[in-house]
Amino acid sequence: MSTGPSHRLRPMGFTLRQLEVFLAVADTLHFGRAAERLHIAQPTVSQEVGRLERTVGVELFDRSRRSVRLTEAGEVMAAESARLLEQAESLLARVRLHEESRLGTARIVVSPSVVNRLLPAVVSRAEQELPALETAELAVDTGQVSATLAAELADIGLGRFLDDVPGYRLERIADEPVRVALGREHPLAGRASIRLAELRDLPLLLWPREQHPRYHDHVLGLCADRGVDPPVLVSPPRIVGSRLYLLARNRAFSLVPGSVAGHLTGDVATVRLEGRATLPLEMQWRLDDLRPRLATLRDLIRQEAAALEDG
Repeated sequence: MSTGPSHRLRPMGFTLRQLEVFLAVADTLHFGRAAERLHIAQPTVSQEVGRLERTVGVELFDRSRRSVRLTEAGEVMAAESARLLEQAESLLARVRLHEESRLGTARIVVSPSVVNRLLPAVVSRAEQELPALETAELAVDTGQVSATLAAELADIGLGRFLDDVPGYRLERIADEPVRVALGREHPLAGRASIRLAELRDLPLLLWPREQHPRYHDHVLGLCADRGVDPPVLVSPPRIVGSRLYLLARNRAFSLVPGSVAGHLTGDVATVRLEGRATLPLEMQWRLDDLRPRLATLRDLIRQEAAALEDG
C-alpha cells in the first residue's frame, strides 16, 4: 500500500449551475433580480446559494433586510467561479469540435471585400482538393468577423483589421494594394494610376467609423499621408451596396482593396492609387482547433491570399 500523498481528486460537491446562480447574485447583489435574469424562482436562487455555502463551509454573502453584499470569501469565490465557468465553456467548445458533424465541415465567415474573389477561389479549390470537407460560408458586415467567431458561429474568419480574441490565432496573410473606385466616365478613370490630390474636391464614400474604427482610420490615414482631407459621405457597411450609384455618377470616390476590381458594376472603374498603399487581409481561428482538414484548408487559403498581393 502506498504511503505517499494521494493525488486522487475528491468530489467538489457543487455544480456549475450553482456557480452560475451564485455569480448572478454576486453581480446583481439582489436575489430577486438574479432570479429574473436566470428565469427561475427566487426561492430556487436562495436554495442553490445556500447549498453552495454549505458545501464550501463559509458564508459568501452578508445579508440584511436592506442589502446583500459579498463577504471576503465571496469575493474570492466570485473571481474563481467566473474563471472556472469560462474554462468549462472552453472545454465544451473543444470537445464539440470533434462531433461527427463538425469533423467534416468548415464554416468560413468573411467580410464583404472577401466575398467576390478570395472566397470563390478557396471554395473551388477545396471542392477539388478536400472532397471530404464540406464548406459553409457566412458573409457578415464590415467589423463583424471576429465577433462571429467568438460566438462559435464559424471556424475560420477572413477579413481586415480583425479583433484580438482570447483563444484565437490571428494571422496576416496578405497586403492588398489599394485602388481608387470612381465613375467610369470620370476624366481620371482611364489613367494607369491616380494621385489622391487629384480628387481633393470629391467626397470619400466610407462607412461610419463606429462600424469598424481601425479600418475607417486606416483609410483616412492613407488620405492624410498624401495631404488630402476629403469630406466623408457615410455609406452602409457594404460600400458596394445601395450607395454605389454615388461612385457611378461621379459624386464620390472610394478606396478599396485590389481584389474588388472587376466585381463592381459596369459604371464603376478602379484605378491604382499612386504610391504604396495596402490593406491587410487577415485570417483567424481557434488555437485549439487541431482538425487536420481545417489545417489543410488554412494552408490553401494562405496560397490563394498570396495571389491578391499582385492586385
